[in-house]
Amino acid sequence: MKSLGLAFGGGGLRGAAHLGVLQVLHENNINPRYISGTSAGALVAACYAAGCTPEQIEREFSTAGREDYLDYNWRKLAGWGFNCFMKRKARLPYGVIKGDRLEKLVYKLTRGKTLAEAELPLAVTAVDLDTGRRVIFTNCDMEIEDTRTIIIKDALLSEAVRASTSIPVTFVPRQWQGLRLVDGGLKDIVPVQVLKIMGADYVLGVDLLAGKFEQPVQDMFEIIQRSIDIMVQETSWLDQQLFADYIISPEVEDIGLGQTEKIPECIQAGRQAMYQALPKVKSGLKAV
Repeated sequence: MKSLGLAFGGGGLRGAAHLGVLQVLHENNINPRYISGTSAGALVAACYAAGCTPEQIEREFSTAGREDYLDYNWRKLAGWGFNCFMKRKARLPYGVIKGDRLEKLVYKLTRGKTLAEAELPLAVTAVDLDTGRRVIFTNCDMEIEDTRTIIIKDALLSEAVRASTSIPVTFVPRQWQGLRLVDGGLKDIVPVQVLKIMGADYVLGVDLLAGKFEQPVQDMFEIIQRSIDIMVQETSWLDQQLFADYIISPEVEDIGLGQTEKIPECIQAGRQAMYQALPKVKSGLKAV
């Protein structure tokens, strides 16, 4: 049987759909040999590679309050507002959410493991804000003849996830050895190509966006996120066509970062999409 590489795409809390995908694969005795993730997908991929079951990840985030993973940058935002009011020179902070609490939560889930301690070949993608270079956190030996890609192998899993989930403007960029890292979805909304480089025979991607923009945007931050989503979809489409053997697109609606009550719906959507794809995936894995 061919080796399976599983690529989890970004999408905020909609990333819970990845848990449903994993559940169905496990129920059918299909285990990914390689795994990659971007943004929300990076969180699920890293926790899974650390040895967490989909049920453990679901339980942690379903019981967590938004205050457990969202730490708003109130002090700097208030300082900016005060300086504006006083007609002083004012500079907006780098993000609305600091991201420290999310990183601590992932540290707890992954039991403080490093990339080297992951139980599966793993790749988590981010982007260096200052140079635009792709950043890949991995425990694999990769040969990439590309000066626009940075390979990092000496980080904690929680640090890699924090970098990959740094949605521009929403989260403060993650500082790493002189780099300012932001959401990997800016370059790899579904990181399928890296799985081929890692050695996967059959690549299954999970795309949580796939042109689904039913809900109108409500504020400035949603406008920014929607604009990013539209742009990265255009750039990632070709990668998916070239490097993915199959893409599934769970039917998940837009949900906010604090709407943990909708996690079960997202998981069910992931399960349903994976069930529908099972015959083709099984056939593809067995094909010579």
